Amino acid sequence: MSLVAVAEKDFHDTVRSRGMLILVALFSLLVAAFAYAVRPAGQGEQFATEVLLSFFVGPFLVTTLVPLVGVVVGYNAVSGERESGSLKLLLSLPHSRADVVFGKVAGRGAALALAVFVGFLLPAAVLIVAPVAFDAGAFLGYTVFAAVLGVVFVAIAVGCSAASRTQRRALIGGVGIYVLFVLLWGAITGQLLGAAEPLIDPLPASSAQVRAFLRVSNPTTGVETLTNAFLAEQLFAGDQVNRQISAASMLVFWTIAPPLAGLWKFDADDL
Repeated sequence: MSLVAVAEKDFHDTVRSRGMLILVALFSLLVAAFAYAVRPAGQGEQFATEVLLSFFVGPFLVTTLVPLVGVVVGYNAVSGERESGSLKLLLSLPHSRADVVFGKVAGRGAALALAVFVGFLLPAAVLIVAPVAFDAGAFLGYTVFAAVLGVVFVAIAVGCSAASRTQRRALIGGVGIYVLFVLLWGAITGQLLGAAEPLIDPLPASSAQVRAFLRVSNPTTGVETLTNAFLAEQLFAGDQVNRQISAASMLVFWTIAPPLAGLWKFDADDL
């Protein structure tokens, strides 16, 4: 398949880049530093795996750094090749524009996921052999969610890249979405809910339900919802199962919709 060929090339190019090596080293060092911060006072004590993930790794690495890296990895996927002229050569081969867009999502998303796994699991390997009761299963599952969030933001950034004629515009679009989801989402949705309160009252949905929907609509808080349920051993179970299904559905939406929107604009452009 042409899509697979594009994905393989982008994966290998991204993995071999110096930036990926730096990223793996950064993740490893930060996770190791956080693990050291919550180490038990004496040997044989229960290692606070959930504390490490929920209060140290999660707020800084997963929901802040990983999305930013996803934007950096994906913003120049199409626009960079368009500016350099190599996109015309790529499209002269038996690749459709859809192959290019979704191949780059797959290739760069897989490269980022690999970097997250390696960067997170190197410190985990040390903790496994340490004389502490480390929950390796919880750490591995949490790493999967971190990788998923990275792939989502790669897809968003590639969508911006496909819709933009220049790398600068693609970067502005990707960073703007990052700022919205990571930094401003709570403030903006809170203001909107306050202003729309009179309009919500007549609707069959309550303000609490609208607030819950807005929370899971954001991929970062959606992943938080899923990871909290996973660490509590309540993933897709209990009284929050509908909210978790909605969060998972929105992650799928943000992985597919931005590249489709970018492809729609890309198809209409003359190179």
